[in-house]
Amino acid sequence: MAFLAAGACAPVLRAQVTEPTETIEPGAVLLRMDAISVGIRPDSVAPNQYRTVAVGTTIVATGLTSTVDLEFGAQLFLQDTFATDGMSHTEDGIGDITLRPKWTFFRDPSTGQAAAIVPYVLVPTDSKAVGNNSVQGGVILPWSMDIAAGTKAAAMVEWDEFRNVANTRYDTRWYGSAYIKWNLGRTLGAYVETTLSDSTAGSSTFAGTVGGGATLSLSKDFTWDFEAAKVLGPGRSAWTEVLRFSWKLL
Repeated sequence: MAFLAAGACAPVLRAQVTEPTETIEPGAVLLRMDAISVGIRPDSVAPNQYRTVAVGTTIVATGLTSTVDLEFGAQLFLQDTFATDGMSHTEDGIGDITLRPKWTFFRDPSTGQAAAIVPYVLVPTDSKAVGNNSVQGGVILPWSMDIAAGTKAAAMVEWDEFRNVANTRYDTRWYGSAYIKWNLGRTLGAYVETTLSDSTAGSSTFAGTVGGGATLSLSKDFTWDFEAAKVLGPGRSAWTEVLRFSWKLL
């Protein structure tokens, strides 16, 4: 599944796919969750359909210093269903746990620029039906900048080491994303976002997404985010839809 592969890489639990550069202040706790994400690809040649559902993909972050926080991620429920010729097969279970510190090593208040580094390791706690029982990891480098009043641009590059499908070796994946976001008043926001990825897993590994979304801030500590994206290149899902929220608990 193209979307969950992207999610596992970064483990991606934020408004927009692109990793934020901000860290959480010391003593604070932030909960970010993909409440539900869905990917569907109907087969135009045969009566087949693939559907994937992820529920409760979560990251909890707590601040250590003004520029460093520690983050714990978990995939609480994953389900893959493939239907063909009136028959269907479903695999489901819990996903993996991710441990990652974040260091915001550059800030420029005059331009609103910031950059961070996020190394991570993925611990194989998953059910065998939806995982590969292997330790994986990588590094994320996000950047952001205020480009106008109420308008922000952000991008990230990422290097990942993932176990291959046959469980015989590790493959390298390179991943990048970028977005532009507009504040539409005190509570609403809108954004467009694109992603690109490629890997050493073999031919036809280039993929990406193009999409957009909207955010709704119910308070200064709680925000909903809905995003829909068209999947480019190979992948089981033609479209992905995600409903996320971010909640500052303390």
